[in-house]
Amino acid sequence: MVVGSRLRGFWENPVTNLPCQVSPDRTARKIKKMIWHITKRELYDHLNSLRFAFTMILLLVLMIVNAIGYLGKYKAQSAAYQKKVSMSLNKMRSNADTLYNLLIAGPGTLYKKPSALSFCTSSSETFIPESADGVSDRSVMLPTRFSFKAIWRMEYPQSNPNLWNIMPDYTNVDWSNIISVVLSLIAILFTFDAISSEQGHGTLRLILSNSVSRGTVLLSKFLTALITISIPFLMTALINLFLLYTSGSISFGPSECGRLGVIVLIAFVYVSIFLGLGLLISSCVSNSSTSLTILLLIWTFWVVLLPSTLGTMTSGLQPTMTSAEFNARWQSLYQNLDAQYIRRRHDDKTPSREIPATEGTLFWTKYIVEDAKRNESLNEEYLDAQIAQIQLARSITRISPASSVRYAIESLAGTGFTRHVQFLKQVRRYAGEFRTFLIETDRADPESPHALGPKEGTSQKPVRFESIPKFEDRISFSGAYNTAATDILLLLLFFVVLFAGAFLFFIRVDI
Repeated sequence: MVVGSRLRGFWENPVTNLPCQVSPDRTARKIKKMIWHITKRELYDHLNSLRFAFTMILLLVLMIVNAIGYLGKYKAQSAAYQKKVSMSLNKMRSNADTLYNLLIAGPGTLYKKPSALSFCTSSSETFIPESADGVSDRSVMLPTRFSFKAIWRMEYPQSNPNLWNIMPDYTNVDWSNIISVVLSLIAILFTFDAISSEQGHGTLRLILSNSVSRGTVLLSKFLTALITISIPFLMTALINLFLLYTSGSISFGPSECGRLGVIVLIAFVYVSIFLGLGLLISSCVSNSSTSLTILLLIWTFWVVLLPSTLGTMTSGLQPTMTSAEFNARWQSLYQNLDAQYIRRRHDDKTPSREIPATEGTLFWTKYIVEDAKRNESLNEEYLDAQIAQIQLARSITRISPASSVRYAIESLAGTGFTRHVQFLKQVRRYAGEFRTFLIETDRADPESPHALGPKEGTSQKPVRFESIPKFEDRISFSGAYNTAATDILLLLLFFVVLFAGAFLFFIRVDI
């Protein structure tokens, strides 16, 4: 017989007395066969259990309610959106009779396009404005021989005073609530007794006595529960989509189908977190009722209470301006502006149509432009402070995976706060394009003093409507995927930590 280091990893063949190496492929096939055997056995038990029937009925009812609630809703939203955009464009067309009128009126109200996947999550839409205003309706009377109209600037109205309210709304039956609340609870119900019950009945000792590794048993139980929950979720989700599609309410293109596929994958990752949690607690305690009690307490705190309470507590960490403070800043802004321009005026500083622009024309041009610039700057400062407050609160509430899964679904569905931030970026970019167009159009008029602001310094020629840049809201799916990536990585991290913890506790279980 050969001895020494060459015999490591070999065993002696009793027939031929030749050393034979254990094949890694054979070992892998054996492990897969064990996993499949255990999974098949437990899957049969799960599919014939009352828990599975309860899951199927509950998800079916919720998905049908969701479909009924959104039947025709997207069509109505799209029709209303098109009508508002058409009215805004018609108003722009009427203001295009002169460049000066277009300079005063601005591009009008800019509307956010509704999302076809709003049935996935739309609970936060109540707190988010649907438009931004590029308008001016203010005239200024000066103690001089003339008055002027303020030129347009961007404003960001609030449709609801609680714009910063990010607490989850569980009253809406949408996909994000079904996934974050219902599926997580179902995952707990399928795993609370996965280890503790078999340990108590002695079946775990019998399984492990057959040279089956503990890691194989744990992985099999995890896969069994995941497959069991995936079956009713996928079936009811397809019924939901079938009802929405056949009703003509929504048309699904390749982009919508791709995003829905990612949302389903996110749901599986989220369910895996609570399957890992259930296996972890079931490995720590030997009594199933104790395991269920602990898991329900963790679920209530981690899924329901934590996002709401953290959202309320963190909203004050980065306070924004109140309405009174905003008005005080606004008054101070104009007092400083008047001190800088009005009180330094001279009687001969009046605008005129002379070419090149006179000192008086340029003087009041600076005043009018500075007026619009400071006003818009104050509005943007107020808006940015609110956005920063929401982003801080959302970052903290990501301690709960329920918050992360909701934010990821919002990003992919094209709704909620992430979508609104994308809309605001488009608005600001368009505002710059519109201003550039006004300046270039005025420069092309040889009869203009080229001093935009006062009527005397601005071109009075009509503007061709077709040449005016139009705002078109686009849902950036690449940006949505990039935004959702952070939340997806967090969900994966939660799963890895909990499943690793379940494995470490399970290998130490005394059977």
